[in-house]
Amino acid sequence: MERISKLIKFPIDLVVRIEEYQKQNNIRTFSETVYQLIRKGLDS
Repeated sequence: MERISKLIKFPIDLVVRIEEYQKQNNIRTFSETVYQLIRKGLDS
């Protein structure tokens, strides 16, 4: 899959929630966690 680099600044409270999701789901990287959450949101 081709990837394009984008710089995003996240609010601290959102980072905390993303990192909690990452730990709960044993996801290796922050980026992969964000990808999964975006896909879930787009699919719903």
